[in-house]
Amino acid sequence: MKKLAVWMLGLASLVAMTACNDDDRESVKVPAAVQGVFGEMYPGATHVEWSDRGGYMVADFRDGGAGMQAWFDAAGKWYMTEQDVPYAQLPEAVRTAFESGDYAAWQVDDVDKLMREGLETVYVLEVERGKEEFDLWYSADGVLLRAVPDTDGGDDREGMLPQELPQAVRDFIAGKYPGARIADAEREKGTLEVEIIDGRTPREVCFGTGDAWLWTKTEVRSSGLPAPVLAALAGSQYANWKIDDADHYDSPDGEWYLLELEDPQSEREAELRILPDGTIL
Repeated sequence: MKKLAVWMLGLASLVAMTACNDDDRESVKVPAAVQGVFGEMYPGATHVEWSDRGGYMVADFRDGGAGMQAWFDAAGKWYMTEQDVPYAQLPEAVRTAFESGDYAAWQVDDVDKLMREGLETVYVLEVERGKEEFDLWYSADGVLLRAVPDTDGGDDREGMLPQELPQAVRDFIAGKYPGARIADAEREKGTLEVEIIDGRTPREVCFGTGDAWLWTKTEVRSSGLPAPVLAALAGSQYANWKIDDADHYDSPDGEWYLLELEDPQSEREAELRILPDGTIL
């Protein structure tokens, strides 16, 4: 009987906590400006629930049968909308790129469409194989922008809110990479890293103090490395090491290749910087 009483008390506490959480959600005061913009953008929205997340007004809702989440500031400016997308409804170019890519054998756990102010629409595929999990970012035309480990197993997109890009940065990108599309931007440790799609080539453009261009990084397949670079590697102490990753860097001071290497025997790792003419730095 005593155990039953304790169990009933716990159940009552749980119900009370749930009620409090529901009350908190319902008590969020949504400014009229936010409600107005949301209504114009999603006139068919149903099951709308609002929450305040770090000063952003976030609407969880359904529209056309899809689960969605939209982010606004208190003045009604829209920043981002995340939409659940069935794999079968992905753009054909994205499905083709995934199914012919390095992660084709991995299981697709979830797919999100990410629409953000001033940025290219991207599709994020959460894939897993055994205990490994990755987030694959694709543009709508099937360009793989990034593949990053999903270490926390979560789907919180708060860190993907768009950054406001200085006009000087936009002007530089437009001048150096005409027609490039901006896919993402992130400020970290005093630098601004901007991901662009240059034709069908993803690049990472980095800016420092005063929005000065520092470098542009472009991932390169081992088979795409210039002959002098491969010859320099073959003549070095790392000749028998495996190339884990290769990137081309372009900067105001010149160009170079950065090779990340691993010794197949000992699993030791090393980095090698090589100029396009084969000079090892």
